[in-house]
Amino acid sequence: MKFIRFLLLTFALIAFSFALRPEREYKAIPSDYGIIYREVEFLTADNLKLKGWFIPAQDTVGILNSVIGRLVPVPDELKPDVREYKTDTTRKPTIIICDGDAGNMTQFIFYAYHFFTKGYNVFLFDWRGFGKSSDWQTEQDRLCYTEYIDDYDATIGFVKKQPEVDTTRIGVMGFSTGAYLSFAIIAKRNDISAYVGRALMSSFDELLPVLKQSLPGRNFMAPENYPEELLPINAAEKIKIPVFLIVGEKDNRTPVWMSEKIMVKLNGPKELWIVPKAEHGGINGPEFINYPEFFDRVLAFFDKYLKK
Repeated sequence: MKFIRFLLLTFALIAFSFALRPEREYKAIPSDYGIIYREVEFLTADNLKLKGWFIPAQDTVGILNSVIGRLVPVPDELKPDVREYKTDTTRKPTIIICDGDAGNMTQFIFYAYHFFTKGYNVFLFDWRGFGKSSDWQTEQDRLCYTEYIDDYDATIGFVKKQPEVDTTRIGVMGFSTGAYLSFAIIAKRNDISAYVGRALMSSFDELLPVLKQSLPGRNFMAPENYPEELLPINAAEKIKIPVFLIVGEKDNRTPVWMSEKIMVKLNGPKELWIVPKAEHGGINGPEFINYPEFFDRVLAFFDKYLKK
């Protein structure tokens, strides 16, 4: 638990806010921890620039392993020298981890660490209006923007062009807002091999009353023109790839019953983990209250379906 307390300020209070609160500045970048990575930019279909970090599979040599997730920002005196980008020529399975509704991709360096040190490339990116991606005006109580699906499409297209990537073994992972956007992308495309979703909603019609009850002072709004066929409750039946849903037993924002409704409709390989005593997010979110089991189980799932 002492380890988890270090994470509270930098991740838990930011990542799961149910409010569009993008942060423009990166409080830390992968090289601050000695991680080898490439900073990249690419364009969406409507010609906006997205920022991403491509982190190739690597071992822990040269990385400040004891600092990742504990110190954000990293004091200058602790930062190692920037390491030359080197990787072998073998194409590897790749996991794309997307933002939620707040912060930016800095908060997911900690998550990425558990995969790029285990034989996976990891790609992090920022939605429009987040981090150093192109400007985009946001309303704080808008749950998301439909255009984020376009951002996700552009991201996958970019990742598939990278020489380090085995395009037949790409997984996606999202949390809360990122969970349903990731679900939309696997419903929309046929080139993703595995999905992990933490705190997945069923639909906006079911989510909004729950949020109103748990956060009565807010006036949340669904995104405009969001495709009905991409909502999890409507898309689940046509999903054939492996799906791993994770939800806290005490989640009062995307309650257990939402994940259970999706599970019933899924027709491919599927797993559901209801994490005892865990809440939606924050210090009592599944990944913190059940660290490191959370990452062990997610890794085992990706190993099963991306490392065949």
